[in-house]
Amino acid sequence: MGAIQAPDRPEPPGNPAQTAGIRAGTVRHKVLPNKRLLAARRCYDDDMKRESKTNPGLRLSHLLCLMCGVFLFSEPSLKAADQPHHKPPNIVFVLADDLGWAELGCYGNHFNETPHLDQLAADGVRFTAAYAAAPVCSPYRAALLTGRHPVQTGILDYLRPNSANALSTTFETLAERLSAAGYRTGMIGKWHLTGYQYHNAEYEVRPASHGFHWNIGSEVKGVGNGANFWPYRFRDQPVRWLDFTDNRLGEDEFLVDRMNLEAVDFIKRNAAGPFFLYLSHYATHSILHGKPELVKKYIAKHPPGASTRTRCYLCQDRGLSGDPLHHWAGDHNPHLAAMLESIDDGIGQIRRTLTDLGLAENTIIVFSSDNGGETGVTSNRPLRGGKSQLFEGGIRVPQIVCWPDRLPAGQACSQPTINTDFAPTLLEAASLPSESRQSDGISMLASWCAPQQQQPERELFWHYPLDRPHFLGGTSAAAIRRGDWKLIHRYDTGERHLFHLSEDIGEQHDLATTHTDVADRLQHRLTSLLRQQSARIPSPPVLRQTGALLFADHFSSGRASDRWSRSSEWTVEDDVLHRVSGGTDSTRLFLKDADFGDVVIRFDFRLDQSQDVRLVTGSGGHYNSVLHIRPDHFYLQTAKDDDAPYFSFRHGECAYDFEPDRWYSMTVEYNGNQLVAHLDHEHTVLAEHPIIDRKRTYFAFQIDQHPAQIDNVQIYASRKSPQADAQLARLREQTGQHPVAKTPAEEFSILKTNAHEWHYQRSPAYRGLVQEVERQDAELKARFPAAFRSIKELKKDVAAERKQLLAEDGNFKDRLFATYRARRAIETFLKEQHEDFDALPAIRQARELEKLRTRWKSSAEYIALVNAEASAQKTLQSTWPQLFVSEDQMRQQLKSKHEALKDDPVYQALRADRAAAWSAREQFLLEHEPRLETLRQQKSGR
Repeated sequence: MGAIQAPDRPEPPGNPAQTAGIRAGTVRHKVLPNKRLLAARRCYDDDMKRESKTNPGLRLSHLLCLMCGVFLFSEPSLKAADQPHHKPPNIVFVLADDLGWAELGCYGNHFNETPHLDQLAADGVRFTAAYAAAPVCSPYRAALLTGRHPVQTGILDYLRPNSANALSTTFETLAERLSAAGYRTGMIGKWHLTGYQYHNAEYEVRPASHGFHWNIGSEVKGVGNGANFWPYRFRDQPVRWLDFTDNRLGEDEFLVDRMNLEAVDFIKRNAAGPFFLYLSHYATHSILHGKPELVKKYIAKHPPGASTRTRCYLCQDRGLSGDPLHHWAGDHNPHLAAMLESIDDGIGQIRRTLTDLGLAENTIIVFSSDNGGETGVTSNRPLRGGKSQLFEGGIRVPQIVCWPDRLPAGQACSQPTINTDFAPTLLEAASLPSESRQSDGISMLASWCAPQQQQPERELFWHYPLDRPHFLGGTSAAAIRRGDWKLIHRYDTGERHLFHLSEDIGEQHDLATTHTDVADRLQHRLTSLLRQQSARIPSPPVLRQTGALLFADHFSSGRASDRWSRSSEWTVEDDVLHRVSGGTDSTRLFLKDADFGDVVIRFDFRLDQSQDVRLVTGSGGHYNSVLHIRPDHFYLQTAKDDDAPYFSFRHGECAYDFEPDRWYSMTVEYNGNQLVAHLDHEHTVLAEHPIIDRKRTYFAFQIDQHPAQIDNVQIYASRKSPQADAQLARLREQTGQHPVAKTPAEEFSILKTNAHEWHYQRSPAYRGLVQEVERQDAELKARFPAAFRSIKELKKDVAAERKQLLAEDGNFKDRLFATYRARRAIETFLKEQHEDFDALPAIRQARELEKLRTRWKSSAEYIALVNAEASAQKTLQSTWPQLFVSEDQMRQQLKSKHEALKDDPVYQALRADRAAAWSAREQFLLEHEPRLETLRQQKSGR
């Protein structure tokens, strides 16, 4: 299919000042597009006809002037930085929401009326193969501002109102780069790069945190669903969903008009320049709701198509049933056309303002959309599909760029481009360096300046993983375009679709089975690109369907939820949670106030040097299920519980060679007495046990003493999937498909542990043997309590004595509080050395204190404080030494008590009886589990 040509437009008149300069023979040191050269030629011809009759000598001077003009005005690749007296260009970026590729007149639409956008295309460059980095909103916006692929920003789907994810401030945005270079930066409208505190998100990241000096019209809660008129409240919601505090256009103020007004005012306020304005419209996002007079106009122009909805809230609020006001018309939607016309009016206002201020020539205007049109309210034909899909209709978008100083007029560019290209392109246009490592896009300035010039072939790719199909029809998938070939690979089914776009822009002819060599090459390249980008593909739930987000932490901008316990062995850096090296052999990070039932948990992890990463859940202060992740496998384990009673049991295991420096995503589902964890639907582990079917009030990550990383922790409410029973049967069949290699000793230990629990629950005879051992233990403890107390009980004794002394002994209280004051003095000193310490999230503060201790350990003031604390602690411990006994000392005390009893005949008899009961229990297992005896002999070398 050939490129749709821009409509013919009359040549706009030349700038009088420039014309005068040419007539006077003055050289203008700026790069002008070809239309200005033509204007110069026309001026020359007119002058020559008029003046050559009376002054033939002028012919030569005009010819020399024109030659200079040809040299200066026809070189589009001359960089602005090389031009004397150059002023950085102003930038106006106008983004529509959910506007399809074929909605503008200059892209062939005959229903919608977009004269100003059509004129913008006639005065600039229209792109026919411009793409969004994702088929939905938030990923596009993050990619636009950072130049980074959604994989890198961590925003792969639209952000829900209570999302803990946000565009991290660790990314340097286009606005920040331009601001640092002296630009005034402003943002109007839709942000959608954060969760909202109104919806209980723990924090928000606003435009001001990303380099915008001024911002208005952005949402403070979930998008308003058609509440596009003042006072911008949706139905009976108590608050405006926008941050507008006043009304500027009367009682019928329309959102698009208000945003256009704010845009014009921003330009006027910053006319001295340079400025960067990001005008981010909410239109044409559904629920569509245009101005009544324009809606009537388009209804009269063409009857609206049939409604795609049987119910419309906006119609209901007017006492109407169905959708008689055509908000959901499937084609010729009058609301979409009306809202688009309002956007188009704004383009006209902006251009007139720039012209009036003398800024039009040196202002870059970009117009585009964040993804394809929503198929419920429009058709993206000739493209297939729409918003949420990786077909062309979901990701190919309109794009127009106009910059009279530099770009040619009325040309179309077929060079593929993606919105990660905007940041490096605009930075180059502003003569600012753009380091390649800071962008996944490339500068398209050469193609902007020479749209018809052939550029090297490039490849674009998309990564859009979903747990279940999008409500608009999109599926979990990835895609790659290389040259004219495009491959879509579905994550959910494994299907591949291959299209040749130059011959089949509508993607109607799937060539995956007839051109398998091409499909294989593209598949291999796509896999390679995703791997290079560390793309994570979360495994969709198999037993549950996710619901509301109960808790999440993405550690964006170095933040972390205050619900995590504090530990110096954990910190947040580079937007991820780190278990730092050293410290205790194993450390846990607890989530406070956990209260979960049957949930779906997801987290990303990187093993680094760790040999054991665990997700631990439980209830009543005890853990009851553990997911272990080790370098060569992962498995599930349930725990001992004396109240039930249950014993530890090793459940499903799956061999997997984890690369230490690669990120993986784990999905964990609780479904009654079933627990399943999976990397994908092939690598799964299953546990089934009554102890799992409990309320979870205990949640922690536990990692050995080595470094490891955790990211994107999410806990979802869930409900049982309709396919749960069939999926459970499949999971049971998969058990053992990826066996883990073990030594005889390891296998013996696991089998014995599992046999103990299995026979206890099913064999009365074995249960009796176990209970006899427990009875013997209880009698020994009753007769010799000092020798048979557990470490846990001894610790409780110490805690009880400490509590009693604190209540009754004033001297102890004074000494104890002296140690507290000494420790606080040390912390206060260290915090004073870090001016932003209190602003750090709680999870980082403990680790930062350890760093400060190391940094200031040689300071005389710090040494004095440490000595004072040590002295106070020494006094306390020397006066009450029984309160400061270590676990090793406790074990030694117990051992000494046993040594003292070894000649006691009662003790000896009871120990002998206990040993006999234990031996009988062990013999039962060996007799009923033949494999145990074989393994026992193998591990003994017999």
